[in-house]
Amino acid sequence: MGNLMNIFLTEDYNPTDYKVLGYFKPEAAFHTISEWENISREFIDLESKGYDVRGGIIDDNPNLVKLINDYFSFQLYVETERYDKFTKKMVLDFIEDFVNHRVWNLKDEFKKYLYSDVTGENFINEAKISFFYSRGNLEPYILLDNQFTKNIYGSTDITTEAYHWTSQQGLKNIIDALQSGYTFPLSCFTTQFKEFFRPESNYLVKIKGKLIAAFQSDVKSFSTDKGNKAANLYRFSFPEHQDNLCTNWDECQKNDTYLWNEIIIRPTGVLEYKKIIKY
Repeated sequence: MGNLMNIFLTEDYNPTDYKVLGYFKPEAAFHTISEWENISREFIDLESKGYDVRGGIIDDNPNLVKLINDYFSFQLYVETERYDKFTKKMVLDFIEDFVNHRVWNLKDEFKKYLYSDVTGENFINEAKISFFYSRGNLEPYILLDNQFTKNIYGSTDITTEAYHWTSQQGLKNIIDALQSGYTFPLSCFTTQFKEFFRPESNYLVKIKGKLIAAFQSDVKSFSTDKGNKAANLYRFSFPEHQDNLCTNWDECQKNDTYLWNEIIIRPTGVLEYKKIIKY
């Protein structure tokens, strides 16, 4: 791998110029499960008065419209415009099922994944969750903020090293961001069984940074508008009834899905890189 010193001309960095694959999701859309239960009670109260979203139609009630706009506007008005197969009726159907049924099982469904080896405590009540489009429907995502990292590992100051695939321009963006003091979460890996799926990402970069979360297999994460990551809760399960989330970082080396693991870090430096022609 080559030394990175002076390989790129560094310009003044503007975070708005940083190209991110995919879309930022609004962090304001994340809430604790208790908060989601209270929100659902408001929907159910309106249902008792004859106002709901059944049949994919929003009944004419200002309180109902406000609830939808407050808690599902991004999904209803933004994501349905981004994905051809995702419709407004699907969002409204989700709201109906969610407030009447699914929200009441969220704690039981996901609490087994959210515990700490450091404290031995479960932190499902502190988890911030939201729902975004993924492969045909709305799926649950958990916010990987500082509180999440502290709950799992007891600290946000764990330094680690991992690898990241990117393009030449992406590598320049990372270096420029670091030199300008802009911090951001980055999905990396330490083990890989299958070729990376973007041919243009032919630079393998070794990165040093602060650990946010580690998973035995890829967890389908995305970035938020507040500079954090969120991970798909459906991918917290793992073959043979194991947990995908590595609560003990030192033991996070196995990968029974034969793809690649996902180590999410906040970079502090680029150590080295290598351009891969074919692998």
